[in-house]
Amino acid sequence: MKKYLSLAQVWNKSGFLVGAAFGCLVFNANADASYPSHPVQLLVPFAPGGGLDLNARRFAQEFSEQLGQTVVVTNRDGAAGTIGMQQLARSTPDGYNLAFSPAVPLTSEPHRIAKLPYKLEDFQPVCQVFDNIFGVVVHKKSADKSISELLAHAKKSPNGVSYGTSGTGSIPHLAIADVEANTGTAFNHVPYKGDGPMLQDLLAERLGFGAMLASSATAHINSGNLKLIAVFSKKRHPAFPDIPTLMELGIPVEQPSFGGVFAPKNTPNAVSQRIEKACQEATKSVSYQQWASQNNQVLDYQSASDFQSRLLRDFDLKKNTLQRLSLTN
Repeated sequence: MKKYLSLAQVWNKSGFLVGAAFGCLVFNANADASYPSHPVQLLVPFAPGGGLDLNARRFAQEFSEQLGQTVVVTNRDGAAGTIGMQQLARSTPDGYNLAFSPAVPLTSEPHRIAKLPYKLEDFQPVCQVFDNIFGVVVHKKSADKSISELLAHAKKSPNGVSYGTSGTGSIPHLAIADVEANTGTAFNHVPYKGDGPMLQDLLAERLGFGAMLASSATAHINSGNLKLIAVFSKKRHPAFPDIPTLMELGIPVEQPSFGGVFAPKNTPNAVSQRIEKACQEATKSVSYQQWASQNNQVLDYQSASDFQSRLLRDFDLKKNTLQRLSLTN
């Protein structure tokens, strides 16, 4: 007959080490049950004042109500979001260190930056919160008032049609590169350090078109100075429901930009589930939805599992495009 040891006997035989380990298990279980017992940090890996930062701070208000605890938004910008995400990867996986970030630092930058000190697997997707929808914008006086006219122009004049983006390797740059590959056209890429400087040249008619975040050009689109002619997403932009997607126009291109809440890997399941539930309720909040609509932010909640699946698909998509452009490390 097998002889089993009681907990007391195990303690006596193994001493403090086993007892301490058991104590840690009890402590962790209690910690999970009491989460959150103190303020939660929500890191934004980009500079304050931008669209992502504003969205994060508005989300944090609803998120805080759902968690029943203060949520403190902090910014750690630099290197296309990778510096802030490095900080998250090194953080204690206890649910008190989270990030509100687009997917780009995790699905695109690992292919572009040599020796990046983290991998996609170092993070735990908790919930998707938003979509960023990019599109093609032309000046009101442009002769190319549709994608078909723009492509026809490019085929007649290879590299003769210039376009601006927020930088080499950016989402809009990758999207136009995919358009070129799928349509046999060639445009002249002019990279800028952001949508602002690029918009100035587009408004001055120094560019054939701009590839940019649709919300960045909203004021100029609404004033009639610029025209949005297509978007790169799977679904139409809710603020511009009459504008078709490239797929609807017969061009099989989608370069998504989306994001949400991330935790370091090994965050306890009970804590992750608590955060995911709070995230879902926060995103469904009527006041948050109204704020998003007024500010052309597109909310799109996805569960942790669906968010993770989308990240993996985007990782492969970004890799393929970047490799074709010889932009990988």
